[in-house]
Amino acid sequence: MRVTTAMLINTVVRDLEDRLTQMAKRQEELSSGRRINRPSDDPGGVVSALRLRAQLGGNVQYKQNMDDAIAWLSTTDAALREAVGTLQRIREIAVAGSNQTLSAESLEALAKEVAQLKNHLGDVANTSYAGRYIFAGTKTLTPPYDPGTGTWNGTSDILEYEIAPGVTISVNIDGQAVFDSATLPKVFQVLDDLIINLQNGDAASISNNRIGEIDQNIDNILAVLAEVGARINRLEMAKSRMETTDVDLQNLLAQVEDTDMARALMDLKSQENVYRAALAVGARIVQPSLVDFLR
Repeated sequence: MRVTTAMLINTVVRDLEDRLTQMAKRQEELSSGRRINRPSDDPGGVVSALRLRAQLGGNVQYKQNMDDAIAWLSTTDAALREAVGTLQRIREIAVAGSNQTLSAESLEALAKEVAQLKNHLGDVANTSYAGRYIFAGTKTLTPPYDPGTGTWNGTSDILEYEIAPGVTISVNIDGQAVFDSATLPKVFQVLDDLIINLQNGDAASISNNRIGEIDQNIDNILAVLAEVGARINRLEMAKSRMETTDVDLQNLLAQVEDTDMARALMDLKSQENVYRAALAVGARIVQPSLVDFLR
């Protein structure tokens, strides 16, 4: 095979272009800080990076769901604690009203205080979070308790948030089971009865019925409070675990996409040396031709 000068020149130029391409690639890695700047750089790495980014993106939504759920349940916790405190004060009034030595004026004053506390408990039942009534079930835009008629308009439906793939948690409680239970003395009816008992001086009914009914409702709310607290703890632990997972995913993504600066600098320097050597070798191989002497 005859090797011509043109063939030698083409070979040298091709080798020099290859070296320049490698140098440009290393310079791009250093300037962008990324090892993968286009799919052709590492097709397998691109697939891994897309999968990691998709998981990180999904975790953003899950963390938003957990934040909203924690805020919702924290509002529920505060409302239930307020309800317990209100009922405990009403119980104190009931105990005082069961004293048969109180005057009619004193009993009337106690009845008026219970009426005010009942109104406050109605406000608690209509507590809202971010414009949504937390005890209304799925009818979150409608106040569940109607103080005018004393009726309960909420539902017993449960709202669930997804906090991980295939994992959900209930963010609300059955408000009807708290304020309008079918298995317990209905709390607002109990308070209406207590007001009437106080106004009539019916100490026996207060002692034999009202105080026990109030205690049942307090115990019921305390049980629900314990459940709400357990859910909040679960969400906080799940969020902490997901934040740790996000850090691990970010580290994996950096390993796939980011440039090892020290390695890239060494490679660039090596490519520069190879390029200079190729230039020197090319200059030796491509000797002057007869045309050069005729100029």
